[in-house]
Amino acid sequence: MTFTELSPQRAERGDRPSSNTRHPTAPSIMTVNGHFASVGEKSSKEQYEHGIQVINDVQEFNGALPKYLSLEKVASAGFNYHLISVFGSQSTGKSTLLNHLFGTEFGVMSESERRQTTKGIWMSINKKAKVEGATKQMADNILVMDVEGTDGRERGEDQDFERKSALFALATSEVLILNMWEQQVGLYNAANLGLLKVVFEVNLELFIKGNKQNPRSLLFFVIRDHLGTTPLSNLRNTIMQDLSKIWSGCNKPTGLEKSKIEDYFDMAFVTLPHKILQPEKFVSEVAQLGTRFREGHKDARREALRNDDELDRGVFLPEYHRRIPADGFSIYAEGVWDQIVNNKDLDLPTQQELMAQFRCDEISREVLVAFDEAIVPFENKQADGIRMGNPQVLGGLGAVMRSARMKTVKNFETEASRYHKGVYGRKRAELESKIDGRLKILFQGQLSAAHKSGVNEFSEAVSAAVKAGQKKGASYDFAEIVDREKKTALSKYDKEARGVLVEGASWSNFKQEMSLYQKDLNEVSGRLRREEMRRLATRVERWVRSRLGESVGLEFNALGSGRGGSGAPENGDRQPEKEIWDRIWAVFTKTVQDAERRFTDRARSFDASSAEVDVGLWRLRRKSWGVLRAKVDEEMMEGNLLLKLRENFEDKFRYDEAGVPRIWRPTDDIEGIYSRARESTLTLIPLLSKFQSSHTSDPPPLDDWIGNVPSSVTPADEEDLSPIGGVDEDEGKSLEEEMTVLSDAKRQDITVRFKKTADGVYVEAKRSAIGGMTQVPFYFYVLLLLLGWNEIVAVLRNPLYFTTLLLLGAGAYVTYTLNLWGPMLQMANAAWAQALEEGKKRLREFLEASDTGRQAMAMSGHEDPIRMQKLNGNGTAVEEDIEEI
Repeated sequence: MTFTELSPQRAERGDRPSSNTRHPTAPSIMTVNGHFASVGEKSSKEQYEHGIQVINDVQEFNGALPKYLSLEKVASAGFNYHLISVFGSQSTGKSTLLNHLFGTEFGVMSESERRQTTKGIWMSINKKAKVEGATKQMADNILVMDVEGTDGRERGEDQDFERKSALFALATSEVLILNMWEQQVGLYNAANLGLLKVVFEVNLELFIKGNKQNPRSLLFFVIRDHLGTTPLSNLRNTIMQDLSKIWSGCNKPTGLEKSKIEDYFDMAFVTLPHKILQPEKFVSEVAQLGTRFREGHKDARREALRNDDELDRGVFLPEYHRRIPADGFSIYAEGVWDQIVNNKDLDLPTQQELMAQFRCDEISREVLVAFDEAIVPFENKQADGIRMGNPQVLGGLGAVMRSARMKTVKNFETEASRYHKGVYGRKRAELESKIDGRLKILFQGQLSAAHKSGVNEFSEAVSAAVKAGQKKGASYDFAEIVDREKKTALSKYDKEARGVLVEGASWSNFKQEMSLYQKDLNEVSGRLRREEMRRLATRVERWVRSRLGESVGLEFNALGSGRGGSGAPENGDRQPEKEIWDRIWAVFTKTVQDAERRFTDRARSFDASSAEVDVGLWRLRRKSWGVLRAKVDEEMMEGNLLLKLRENFEDKFRYDEAGVPRIWRPTDDIEGIYSRARESTLTLIPLLSKFQSSHTSDPPPLDDWIGNVPSSVTPADEEDLSPIGGVDEDEGKSLEEEMTVLSDAKRQDITVRFKKTADGVYVEAKRSAIGGMTQVPFYFYVLLLLLGWNEIVAVLRNPLYFTTLLLLGAGAYVTYTLNLWGPMLQMANAAWAQALEEGKKRLREFLEASDTGRQAMAMSGHEDPIRMQKLNGNGTAVEEDIEEI
């Protein structure tokens, strides 16, 4: 049976339940919760049925709490439970309110004795039975904690437990009921505002700072003995103003200075009538209030429980739950209590200490005004530079920092040293910590700006010195440039850092920053050295490309140049064609060896490590192979290859062994010479299709020549390298495939096309030989002699004609001997055609330039041209039949 079941008369007198209505194990006088399971006692099952003492009055936590939760079947509920605590002054009816709301059996004060009833913190589960058919049922597994009242005469000025118990309730509960009388609203101590301020501060420090989830709670203000004279809205406004005021006065952790109380708490307000004067109304309104303790959801259009009508929804919002499973709640609560007990900020200060705290805080704020005037401009400049991404070294910062710190601490010492020594020392340490925190930010910002600018200046200085050395054309020592500029940068940074040192500050040293600065300078110098080596490698690669392009080009050009051709060697014999790849590989390796020697000699002046040199040489060999392969592919393009094959064939077909051009005669063995020359040239196609040795028919040892990947190679070193078959496992190609220049299909296509080209040359030679077989009849010469005798005599007698005749005869003989009559006739025909075309062009230009010509051209373009027709006897045109072709 609960208090809601008492008669109004019994409730009005404040009598306890009769012996036949109370629990069999309940004591006769319910004043000290003796029927509950207490701390340190071996409690019976019947005592656990009433509830349990969580923390006793000597601040001991009850280790039997898990047993109680198991007996009440709450431990297995997971997250389906809720925790409510009540907080308020002693003897204001907190336990009575909980008994009426939740059917609990917390001990209540005997009105005849007016003494403390609840000591420590007690817990009981909601014992209100659910009413069948009711639309608004209480939530399941509601745990209710009755907290010892504040401002009791038993503890006097010792408020230590009050603070700790209030903080414990605030840290663990979803809903904190603040029980107060109407006449306490607007008062500071009676409304426990001072205690709330301390609790808020420590709660922020212990449980909210660094917590990204921002746990929320509901502060449920229950205003008792409300007469109705002052509306609830006015009472609410007064309490909210007081809460905002104490929150603004709280010492908040770093990062939470601008936080508001609404960020962590929702507020709800309700009034109850006088229990003695209006017992029936009190019981009914408490019963109505109990229906609010159910699960609900926050309306997106309303941020908190701010209006009376918002109480219609449940007060247990999801964001209030601490998300601790019920079986772990006892461990969680014990951990919270241990953290609270071990927190020294909750120790009770004396009145002298309170006064000293107040004055020291006031003096601290006063001396910080002058400190802000000196420091804020530098903070703003530094912040602007960081925001713009261009931090600047602030001139005069060190002197201002030292002066402002010394004056601030000195002024505080002068004004505050006469107060409580312990408070003074603590507040001075807080002040020094506060100003040192800001000065440290400036100090670190100055070092960061000097760091960034120093690194940039070092990089620019080294680059400028290298460019100057390149312009002069002389060899420059890169390592010497780096060492010189590094010494300059370190000296400048040391000067800047020493300028902002503050004597007496623990953070005022820059050994670590100097070490980081040196490390960054080394990284930058390493990066610049790598860039310089990359440029060196690029120059060496260009040199290799130039040398290989010339040497390899000569080898391929030699394929189509015989002893009678333009590429014939001036001295010695031609190199065997089958050894072309041997010669190319020898030229390639020798050229790369020269390049490696150049690269190694130059890299030594960069102070490059052996690992960096190894990486550079490894890259050079891979790049050089890519250059050679690109040159080979260029020379082996279809057009170039066919041209070289034709030149090789013509060299063997048109020239004899001595390199003399052949003049074809009908008696020459043209077919035999053609067959031998063609077959000899055809042997070049399979020879050129693969890069291989002429002695072993194996590909060159490219993988051994390039070598293994150095251990110090980075992904950046490999990103611009092309994969090589037989060297890179990921390429998927073998060394044999890498050395294949022409595929089988390409070889067949080139063979067919070359044969057609060779056949054309053969046909041309055959025609030349057949053309020389034409002979003039003998009688033609006799007739020419008889008919032209007079002219012949005239020519012979005239020296000019005779000389001209001799020259023409000699030219005709040479032309005939060289078989050039055909080419000369072709040239004559081409010249005549071009002359005719040029004449037509000139005539068209002339006609376009004259009026008559333009008219004639316009008439020629008429759509119905005039043509001549046949006429009959009457003079009319005769239709002609046109046959379709």
